[in-house]
Amino acid sequence: MQLKLPQLRIFCALVETGSVVQAAKKMHCVPSNVSTRIRELEESLAVNLVNRDKQRLTLTPEGRAFYPQAQKLLQQSEECLNFFKPDSLHGHLRLGALDVAINDHLQRVMVDFMEVHPDVTVSLSCHSSLPLMDRLLAGEVDMVLVDGPVTHPVLASQLFAPESLSLVTHCATMAEFAERVAQLSLYTFGEHCFYHVLIEDWLAHQQLQARQRSDIESYPLILAAIHQGLGFTVMPQSFIDNHPQIAGLQCFPLTDISACDIYLVWRRYTTSPVEKAFLSINAGH
Repeated sequence: MQLKLPQLRIFCALVETGSVVQAAKKMHCVPSNVSTRIRELEESLAVNLVNRDKQRLTLTPEGRAFYPQAQKLLQQSEECLNFFKPDSLHGHLRLGALDVAINDHLQRVMVDFMEVHPDVTVSLSCHSSLPLMDRLLAGEVDMVLVDGPVTHPVLASQLFAPESLSLVTHCATMAEFAERVAQLSLYTFGEHCFYHVLIEDWLAHQQLQARQRSDIESYPLILAAIHQGLGFTVMPQSFIDNHPQIAGLQCFPLTDISACDIYLVWRRYTTSPVEKAFLSINAGH
């Protein structure tokens, strides 16, 4: 036979009040109900928990040993019932983000979220926009920070942080860059980098063509090559503003290029309480 929580509650009330009558009053039932539940509990455990003395109620040694266990089970059941309540949010939030999105804004949002919801486990992984979108649609992550805007029938998104791109080169002027671009390599951050699509469209619109394109997933290496006059790249302004290796290079804002603002994206129809809590924290910033 299985243990039942009402049996455990009545047993604990009996121990704590010291009588069947007082236990019945505490549990808002009749005394016969207390006696029945105690008997059922003893049958389930195959042991006597109380001595049935007409003068007074006493616990058997087994009853004294079982009382702390019964209290523990009741406490655990209460914790389970409160597990998903808003004031004690639990769960695992899996975030994916572009490297350039991990800036001061995201750090502040995540720190505040972890402070408000300490029982939620947070995981953060980095990748390019296209793989991150694939992982989101496959259910491998819960929310992603990618280049936007994002339009998809099953996804929702909101602007997370504005972003702009700049051409990074060793050339002193845009005129010099236009003259030398055919001898320079275009460096992009991996084949899945969204920025390489934007810069190649921009080059085509300007009727310019690089000597070749190289995918290098290391901004320090890309910048070192540009310092040597080997090529050029495009980088988000938030990265340029915070990277000391940019010193000595020229950064020309590309105002006539498609938007590349950072958007927070999640699945529209299956938003969990944990995801809603993260959205709420972000809205506060």
